[in-house]
Amino acid sequence: MMMTESLFTYVAFVVVCLLLLTLPFVPAVREWLKPTDVDALPVSANYTNDIDHFARRLHADVSAKLGLGTSTGYEEFDYVADVGESMAWDKADKRLIARDGIDTGDAIRCAQPLYVSGDMQAGEKSSFTALYATGNISLGDGSEIHDWAHADGIVRLAKNAIAIRRLSAGVAIELEKESWFERMHAPTLRFGAGLPERFLPLQDDSEKTPGSYADLPDAIEQTPLLFLIRGDCALPAGTIYRGSLVVTGFLTIGAGTTVVGDIKAREGLSIGNGASVQGAVTCEKRVYVFRNARALGPVVSETDILIGTHAVVGLPDAHTTVSAGNIIIEEGVLVHGTVWAHEIGMVKAA
Repeated sequence: MMMTESLFTYVAFVVVCLLLLTLPFVPAVREWLKPTDVDALPVSANYTNDIDHFARRLHADVSAKLGLGTSTGYEEFDYVADVGESMAWDKADKRLIARDGIDTGDAIRCAQPLYVSGDMQAGEKSSFTALYATGNISLGDGSEIHDWAHADGIVRLAKNAIAIRRLSAGVAIELEKESWFERMHAPTLRFGAGLPERFLPLQDDSEKTPGSYADLPDAIEQTPLLFLIRGDCALPAGTIYRGSLVVTGFLTIGAGTTVVGDIKAREGLSIGNGASVQGAVTCEKRVYVFRNARALGPVVSETDILIGTHAVVGLPDAHTTVSAGNIIIEEGVLVHGTVWAHEIGMVKAA
């Protein structure tokens, strides 16, 4: 009898242990047999570096809604009222599709993502959460983009605009003075009104005096095309240098000087009036790009970047990046590629 009770106790103990070990696997087995978590996870606007990610996703959803693409599972939309009919923008509870372009001098304040087949033009103090246009976007003074906007053509925001998330365009972005921005990408970004596609070229480099980093005070040769200077450094005006330079202090590039190579400084960096850097510009502290200067490669700072009027960054056929915590750009500047102010960016009156 005692042996039977001991055997029963042992079997019961084993069964309880097996149950306890099996319980954590029950949800996994249930999900395997009948999947429920199959939908794509939403990506927050704060967690992707791809500036036009959300624009491309909305375009895919609209294409599926119109029967022009495969289903994405997110095809819930309403349609904007036809021309001549009133539209209660503030009453919309779904994403919206406009089957034709929108052209109005009135303010449009839309809290739902809006997709426009054609051009989008709205008046002063318009406000959008998210906006996509297959043509151009043109918004009046004081307008706001809260999440993102994309145009296959040109995005134009008048003065005092706020777009402190994402802007992208297939052709160009134009921001007027006193506008605020964060992340932008387009083949051409124009800061200020009425800028040309490109500015006139600077002085021919063949007319400049050849210079050598080896002749600079305290220069240390790392390789034939790379020099290090501990402390501050100033490159004289009207000179051309070939090769890359690293400076542990503040680097000053004189007016009209050309650097064919990369430059890096720790304590700060200035590119003088009419100077040109045909490589990457990297600095731990503030970078000053003065008026009429050129920077053909990326311009990166861990703190601030200030760009003066008629400066150009990048080339129409060689896009680049301007990146810093804070970016202040004067009217009259052209950038080709991406501008990313990790904290805030502003277009300043020249």
